[in-house]
Amino acid sequence: MVYFNINIMTNIKTIIGRCLALAQFNKISTKRPSDLVSVDFDHTGVNCVRMRRTGEGVAILAADVLPPVEIGKDASQTTEKRSSFHLPKDLVARYVSICIPTDEAVVKLLNLPGQLEGDIDACIQEQFGIVQEDYRVGYRIINEGHGRSETNLLAVAIPNAQAEAACDMFPAGVPAPVSVELACLAVMTAFLHAADKTDSDEAVGIIEFGARHTFFCIFYKKELVLIRKFDLGTYVFLDAIQRELGVDRETAQHIISDRSFDISQIIRDVSAPFVKQLVISRHFVERRENCRVTRVFAPSGISQGWLNEIKSAIGLDVDFWNPFDGLSMSPDVYPKEFEGQQSRFSAAVGAGLGVMEAIAP
Repeated sequence: MVYFNINIMTNIKTIIGRCLALAQFNKISTKRPSDLVSVDFDHTGVNCVRMRRTGEGVAILAADVLPPVEIGKDASQTTEKRSSFHLPKDLVARYVSICIPTDEAVVKLLNLPGQLEGDIDACIQEQFGIVQEDYRVGYRIINEGHGRSETNLLAVAIPNAQAEAACDMFPAGVPAPVSVELACLAVMTAFLHAADKTDSDEAVGIIEFGARHTFFCIFYKKELVLIRKFDLGTYVFLDAIQRELGVDRETAQHIISDRSFDISQIIRDVSAPFVKQLVISRHFVERRENCRVTRVFAPSGISQGWLNEIKSAIGLDVDFWNPFDGLSMSPDVYPKEFEGQQSRFSAAVGAGLGVMEAIAP
């Protein structure tokens, strides 16, 4: 299976205090890490999952949500935040895989003519319209073309400063960073791992709903055929509720969670452009790939009102999925206060699985 974790750490030339450790891990180690913690610096909280490889597969040892820490491009800001960030003892492992938000990132599925030749990074930078010195580029080939056929690759660019700031959260000792990637792509890895438990070759969509952005992807025969990023997230809905009802942020959050007000019209107005593009994307893929999208998967924490809008527009079932499916986990490991919110750990789970699968046994 081809996972979609794109580790942009492999190109980092200097990371304060960590170069030797990374070189040893990436070039000398011949086996997968047996103990790893994945840390997803989401805007709403730091989602952490500790994983261990066993003879039967991957086991979840601990999971928790820590107070939010913003990983920005400002080095001084990160230094201040770093001093207050500590992993609880049960989450400390030898290595850490890091997920960062997509705010400053560029993510595209590129279709390039023929076989890949020359400087691929430079080609991606030209396609993205970015300055080489400012961004770190990574890619994963989906299909390599021959002759007149196209090469399809998933490409990512994130600011250099943001990548280094993320690693700087773990300046010494354990855990040592082994990967830095975008949370949205780590979610896709977790989804593919869960979907791999079935042999379905159908076309399915997946919605990754974040605080500031939403991604919509379509897989056909478990191969990525579409990925789109939208400026729509939890914060957009909260802003609209505050504006329309004249309430503060905390009250807006309660209104969404306990449904104390009818906010269906607000949700409909805010989500209308996204839902329209969702339908367009589905029809585009169905025509191009000569297939039919049969299901769409969404995170379990999605607003019921928004879920109804999506169902009504696309005319398909919208299913929930669990990133912990197929992984060993004792009943007392998952924090009870986040019951029903398993999807918030999707990026952390996917990042860990990607690292474990990427290194040969």
